[in-house]
Amino acid sequence: MAQFKVKPAAVKEYVPLKGAAVLLAQARLSRSGIPSLLGLGSVEEKHYTARYAVHVEQLSAVSIRSYQLGGGEVMFEPDPENGRYEDGLHRRLEKAALRSLYTLGVDEGEVIINARPERRYVVEDIRMKAGRIKTVMSAKGVPAAGFHAHNEDSESPLAAPLLMGMDPEFVLMKDNGEIVFASEFMERGGSVGSDAVRFRGEVIYPIAELRPLPRANPKALMIEMQKALRQAQSLITDRSLTWRAGALPYGDFPLGGHIHFSGVPLSLSLLQTLDNYLALPLALLEDPKGRFRRPRYGFLGDFRRQPYGGFEYRTLPSFLVSPLVAKVSLYVAYLAARYSDRLLARPFNTERYHRAYYEGDKSVLKECIAGWHRDLSALPEYSDFAREIELALAHMEAGRAWDESRDIRPLWNIPV
Repeated sequence: MAQFKVKPAAVKEYVPLKGAAVLLAQARLSRSGIPSLLGLGSVEEKHYTARYAVHVEQLSAVSIRSYQLGGGEVMFEPDPENGRYEDGLHRRLEKAALRSLYTLGVDEGEVIINARPERRYVVEDIRMKAGRIKTVMSAKGVPAAGFHAHNEDSESPLAAPLLMGMDPEFVLMKDNGEIVFASEFMERGGSVGSDAVRFRGEVIYPIAELRPLPRANPKALMIEMQKALRQAQSLITDRSLTWRAGALPYGDFPLGGHIHFSGVPLSLSLLQTLDNYLALPLALLEDPKGRFRRPRYGFLGDFRRQPYGGFEYRTLPSFLVSPLVAKVSLYVAYLAARYSDRLLARPFNTERYHRAYYEGDKSVLKECIAGWHRDLSALPEYSDFAREIELALAHMEAGRAWDESRDIRPLWNIPV
């Protein structure tokens, strides 16, 4: 990691948010769970707390400037070999800056962050290109520049093969509602393993996680996932325990259904496509109490780059809650990755639907479903996945939701 002393200066082409845009951005960041004081930071705080300016381009922090007492600055850059920051604070600052800019609809700009004790932070200011400020809360997306997810005849293979993987989670519970740690039955690694959680200052392994082999076709990936479920059955020898999935089947441990991608460039447009075409319908199908997973987890645009060169999309709850939800999650994820340049609706860029997502207001989100289905059904490969997508559509229109208090084993033909 490179470190330089530099003269104090903001990146020239960026300007701060002003007027109504500040109020709108502050409301959106706050709703998304991002601590922020846009336009509200005191002069005293700026003098006596550690402050950083994180410069972001294309969903990466290209530099972090640390403001020094006396007016100087020190600039840090990521490791040129792996593109990562070695220091844990710098990685947290990068994550906060990316999340802040994404929440406002851009992938480039400068975020001023006030770092506080115990890994806390507050976003103090956001600067972006003058022309881009108009994109905040814009309702329409644009295709990723320089990338076409499919060839024009739609039959030819992609230049780089699209691969998808996943690691959905579930918990083991007794009839009395107590949780039993997955680590009692499985190791940490492997295609079925236990996952770490930091809880009350201690690292524990209460959550079971499936890690099937990645596949190019989502139906083949479903088969791999079912193999992993059968392996979990052989490991979890206590048949009296129920297996539960979804968002919050046990309040202390929110669950996720992360989907991994490689062979497709990570971009603002692709993340927005996944949010608007995948996270949105799952918010309509989720158990009503699942909304309390947000915004600490399940926030829009949650992603993590992976060493294999791809990334994982982390916004979804655990879709193991039913075979239909799992199939729709994987099938729509595949269509979104392959045809993101044709899926341009962005309801979450408007306040009405952004607020409805975080508040779990299904009556408002339901307004988006007709357009969701229209856009998906126009895609070349839609017919391969139409049966499950249209069944999910019928559930959404009827207001049906999954019940995450259920034991998922019978749904997956696992003997109880």
